[in-house]
Amino acid sequence: MGRTAECRDCGELIEFIEGRNGKWIPARPGTEERHRCQLDQTCEGCQKTFKGANWMKVCPDCYRSGGRSSRSSPEPASPPRTREDVKGGGSDDVPF
Repeated sequence: MGRTAECRDCGELIEFIEGRNGKWIPARPGTEERHRCQLDQTCEGCQKTFKGANWMKVCPDCYRSGGRSSRSSPEPASPPRTREDVKGGGSDDVPF
């Protein structure tokens, strides 16, 4: 049995138990289930509401996808460039 305290983020009563590697882990009192804060947060990536600690800035979907949620729309592709745009106005001179 570990010591109990209030979670500094959500205020829920938690107990610290020693993990397999010797580190102290926050858990629900009387169980070995890891404590996870369940505060309402708004994702900065897709504006979706999710449950998490107050330090979490993006939802799990955006975090896993590297900042792009499956719900967010992709940026439009740039229009194709013409040969004249690439060569510099249609001149036959090599630019280098």
